[in-house]
Amino acid sequence: MKIENFSYYQKKHVIFHDANFYFEDGKINFILGAKMSGKSIILDQIAAENSNFSGFPKAKEIAYLAQENHFRIGLTVREIIGFIRQLSSARNLALPSTLQRILDIKYCDLVFSDRKILLVYLNLLVDKQLYLFDEPEMGLSLTHSKIIFDWLRTLVAEDKTVILTTNKLDNILETDNVNFIKNAEEILADNYLKIKSRMAF
Repeated sequence: MKIENFSYYQKKHVIFHDANFYFEDGKINFILGAKMSGKSIILDQIAAENSNFSGFPKAKEIAYLAQENHFRIGLTVREIIGFIRQLSSARNLALPSTLQRILDIKYCDLVFSDRKILLVYLNLLVDKQLYLFDEPEMGLSLTHSKIIFDWLRTLVAEDKTVILTTNKLDNILETDNVNFIKNAEEILADNYLKIKSRMAF
């Protein structure tokens, strides 16, 4: 999967100019960069109905968890999970202890970290070819962040592809594919071991 010669402008500000991104099937792919470097824009473009990038599945085969989600629903965690599990495309994914303790709490009453973990889990329940996550660990402790990345790596074990954005290095393995946004034109794409010495925020 690749995005080549990609340009994107906001008013007169150049976000990307002839930039190239490369992603590997069946792996976790990181889009790494400083804040406001355009990471979320790439995910939005991949998930768009009219996306014509090379090698990506159709929008209906993509699960996308954006960074900002302003859901205001009065259902409990148990009810929400039960609804998703009834879908024909639901994956058989064990309910983690992290969520078991909040099953009878309404979504609107959850603290931020529990809400974030639940949203990631719900996206993992849906069986898709490609999973997009926009900074899934943002605002979470290292413990909660590790839980999420352990889940994401179960997708790779099933030959699913994951693309996520981050500005942190905590959960990147040396064998993970990384697209590091150095500037609007230069994207370093390779496994983390090969490019980490060339990165500078």
